[in-house]
Amino acid sequence: MKKNIIGNKIYIFDKLSSTMDKSKELINNGVSNGTVIVAKYQTEGRGSNNRDWISEGNDALFSIILDIDKSKVNLLSIISAYSVLSMLKNVLSNQKINIKWPNDVLVNGQKISGTLIENVIQGNQIKSIVGIGININSNHQAINNFIYPSVSLMELMGKKFDVLTVIEMYLSKFSFFYSELVNNKIDIKNISKSLYGLEKKVSFRTNYLNKKNHSNNFYKIINLNKDGTLKVEDSNGNKINLSASEILN
Repeated sequence: MKKNIIGNKIYIFDKLSSTMDKSKELINNGVSNGTVIVAKYQTEGRGSNNRDWISEGNDALFSIILDIDKSKVNLLSIISAYSVLSMLKNVLSNQKINIKWPNDVLVNGQKISGTLIENVIQGNQIKSIVGIGININSNHQAINNFIYPSVSLMELMGKKFDVLTVIEMYLSKFSFFYSELVNNKIDIKNISKSLYGLEKKVSFRTNYLNKKNHSNNFYKIINLNKDGTLKVEDSNGNKINLSASEILN
């Protein structure tokens, strides 16, 4: 892997439907690995589970286009979340920062960042788009239509931040962890220590085990597996690997 391949090319737009949509357009036209697309505003920004990503134009909204082996695709959301966590640890002090599996970052139990992964298949190759949203200067105390309690960096620190500077800080972290992933050196055990709800029973929205049961399920989180799935324990002590679900509490 070439050094500093992430962010070799950065496209910055005032307004897009979404950085994910623009990424797909660039992929169709031919684009280099590690290209980053940034938007100040998104008219159709989206998060996981087809939810809208709400931002007033004061946050970090960007995507990274990657050439990645399909065996590593499932780890991209974890790597992205851990990159956000590592960056925030350099900015925030005395704050509890966790990864809410599989793609969110929480500060003191409030969501500050989320990641969305979309893949484009071109023949035998996969282009992955890592879409990241980080709440920087938005006022979440004044907005009550968020599904999960949210917070911004400004609210935590009491001052405004330059969005592009925060994105650059993130890209530096992501470049390192992406290189570790590509070279099979990623430390999953260490990342697991940052999981929200580790060694505790938390509620999941999932029909992963029983398609007839759409109710919430409680599992104790044990750790991340090497492939990015989550090892949990049910009420009977059975170990289960979850690959598609959502933590509710």
